[in-house]
Amino acid sequence: MSKPKTVGAPQDEASPLRARDRIFAAADDLFYRHGIRAVGVDAIVKEAGVAKISLYRSFPSKDDLVVAYLADRNADYWRRWDRAFAKHEGDPRAQLRAMMEHLADRTTAPDYRGCPFTNDATEFPEPSHPGRQVAEANKRELRLRLLRLAEALGAPEPKLLADGLLLLVEGAYAISQTLGGRDGPGKAVAWAAEALVEAQLGRGGAKVG
Repeated sequence: MSKPKTVGAPQDEASPLRARDRIFAAADDLFYRHGIRAVGVDAIVKEAGVAKISLYRSFPSKDDLVVAYLADRNADYWRRWDRAFAKHEGDPRAQLRAMMEHLADRTTAPDYRGCPFTNDATEFPEPSHPGRQVAEANKRELRLRLLRLAEALGAPEPKLLADGLLLLVEGAYAISQTLGGRDGPGKAVAWAAEALVEAQLGRGGAKVG
């Protein structure tokens, strides 16, 4: 879901922090709604209501702005993860359920445009692109956290369970852009995750929570 933005008349060049915030808010909204490659710096400065020189004073290149956008989205992603998990500390089964229910709600929202990191990786296949590196780091961290969760659940094959859950997450992101909406198949992700856990724990793992 895109974040609130503030746009309007051009800003005084003596207010670089304010101009930077406006540029960042405009880029965040446009990148998420339309894609990074489709949005040029001219569109960003027009939306932000600033002179182009203000953009380059704050972000030396478009790639720098892309990295800032993805880094901010990444920090927000893990803040939401940590809030959801904190509510069920010590209960990994409830933590997984909370995560998947949040994912179902988010990916079936009418204005959801997909995972920004998955979108970025699709737009930038070059491993050396700085934006792609942020996206890949987010996915590696997600895989690691799911592995820790699978271990906490007592799964006999935690890596297999973690990767299965990761495939569900990525599937929910992808299906949201073709068969999305409140009645879309993404609503089943919490049920599917529970089924994976049951399949693993049924092989002899101890239930936790």
